Amino acid sequence: MKHEFRTVWIVASRELRTRVRSTAFRISAVVMLLAVVLVIVIPVRVAQRQHPPTVAVAGAPSLTTALAASGLTVRTVGNRAAATAQVTSGSADVAIVASSDDVEVIWKGGADATLAPVIEAAVSRYVVVRRADALDLTPAEAAGLLAPVEPTVTVLDPNPDDTSRLIVALAGVILLFVALNIYGSYVLTGVVAEKSSRVVEVLLARVRPVQLLAGKIIGIGLLGVAQFAALAVVGAVTLQIVKPPHLSSGTLPQIASDVLWFVLGYSFYSVLYGALGSLASRIEDAQAAAAPLTALLTLAYLGGFVALRNPHAWWVTALSFFPPTAPMYLPLRSALTHVPLWQGVLAALLVVAATAVVLRVGARLYQGAILHHGTRLRIRQAWHGTP
Repeated sequence: MKHEFRTVWIVASRELRTRVRSTAFRISAVVMLLAVVLVIVIPVRVAQRQHPPTVAVAGAPSLTTALAASGLTVRTVGNRAAATAQVTSGSADVAIVASSDDVEVIWKGGADATLAPVIEAAVSRYVVVRRADALDLTPAEAAGLLAPVEPTVTVLDPNPDDTSRLIVALAGVILLFVALNIYGSYVLTGVVAEKSSRVVEVLLARVRPVQLLAGKIIGIGLLGVAQFAALAVVGAVTLQIVKPPHLSSGTLPQIASDVLWFVLGYSFYSVLYGALGSLASRIEDAQAAAAPLTALLTLAYLGGFVALRNPHAWWVTALSFFPPTAPMYLPLRSALTHVPLWQGVLAALLVVAATAVVLRVGARLYQGAILHHGTRLRIRQAWHGTP
């Protein structure tokens, strides 16, 4: 057993070194890092320009001057119900409701990290002025009024469909689709290249077909995890720098979840790519053999853009449990809505179980087809090991 693991690791380290030294890989790595930054920064900047912060104010006309002086759009409403309706509909980013003994700040999904300090400062000034007008104060008492004010905060929806969540969901779908395609293709072309150059015949003199396939998947997978983790870190840092509106405290765990789902998705698809690649003797034939996988990933990717608009749809929930599409749809749902822990665990277990099945099937196809040369084998022929 120890010797088998050592053999697999030798194959894996060979794959890892070969890919890292590739100029194409280095260029693509830099391009993907830049793409992650742009995918995050551009929507945030566009949103900031097109949607300046709007504040609905009820019961405190004197606040409008202070808020307007801070560069905010102020909308005066008649009562709390009207202010709440403005926030719920998205017409206002926040509402302030003042009564004789309280000032309430109403957010839809949580305090905005950039807007909240401005609101709190304006509310503090308003309260100080109102108290000073009503009381005959000594200097010490007046100074006491300048102490920080903590208004009552009401969260109407703990899971808003806000900019930061959309950005994380969108970036996750794009990165998972690109990464699964890239690293699956690495396995596919690697298998065909070794087969067409007859290198595989030399390798199989020392290792078993299953060990060769496992080493190739592990080596490329380690490279993929490292690159995807680097993209996730860059994405997390960029989010912290640009600070999209309503940046959720669950953003960083969501990014970590995307890395985990990449590992699960890669494990599932890489075996299939390797098995289908072994059916062909040329790159052209390999692309044709892998066309069903490519089509499935593309359909899932395009469907993800529809799911962004309605993450609660039944079909989105169903696809988040279907192993071939779960690596993209479960992270998408968890970025936009509340997904119970048991659903995430169940979806992951289903992908792991499906991967175990695919591994047995893929290993048999690979073993039956890897030494065949000439026309592309059919799956049935590879399964039975017949030309």
